[in-house]
Amino acid sequence: MSTFNLSRITMALLLLGLSAVSGAQEVRYSWLDLSYMNQNFERTGSQVPVAGQTVDVDGTDGNGVRFRGSLELSKYFYTFVDYGSTDINVSAVVTNDQGVFPAEDKFDYTTIRGGLGIRVPVAFSADAYAEVSYDSLDLDLGSFALENFDMGEKGIGGTVGLRSMLNDDLEVRAFARFTNVGDANLDTREFDSDTLFGIGIGWELVRGLSIQADYESGEFSSWSVGFRLDLDED
Repeated sequence: MSTFNLSRITMALLLLGLSAVSGAQEVRYSWLDLSYMNQNFERTGSQVPVAGQTVDVDGTDGNGVRFRGSLELSKYFYTFVDYGSTDINVSAVVTNDQGVFPAEDKFDYTTIRGGLGIRVPVAFSADAYAEVSYDSLDLDLGSFALENFDMGEKGIGGTVGLRSMLNDDLEVRAFARFTNVGDANLDTREFDSDTLFGIGIGWELVRGLSIQADYESGEFSSWSVGFRLDLDED
């Protein structure tokens, strides 16, 4: 990640820590949301599935849906799930004795995170929080010419962040997240860990319904925009 992005997100974290506004409502932890999601996947790979034939693939980006949910268990604990499924654009070049044959298709990029979180109020309308999660990343690339780039792995992740209500309608948030399954090498078909940084905002349109926007920067960056239903709305 560039120094500019890191500096910008660090500044966002500092601002969040100072942003609690007296009189704003508390941060809430029981909600459901559904979003449009854009996923970045700048990866290439090459295989020789049979003698005399080479398949080179190049993934770019794609779009799909993201579903998230959170449920408050007590004053300090909550549980959560985060599911994302996108169709990544992939181009391929098949080379054999007959010639060179380009091809294009889409493949499934699926992430699932679920776990337990703890909140620590730092002001009436601002919380620091930490999460431990069980993370899953699956890449289903299909096959152009007998090759197999499919990958799937699960591992442990952790997140620390801040959430703050600037007023009764506006929430801002920032976080840093580590995962054991954050990067993928298509040549070796092995996963590696990654540390990601994210920022987000929520704006309540009507009572109990808000629009959400999030950006996450890492080996596979993503952004999403959607709607959240507040299950705690009075």
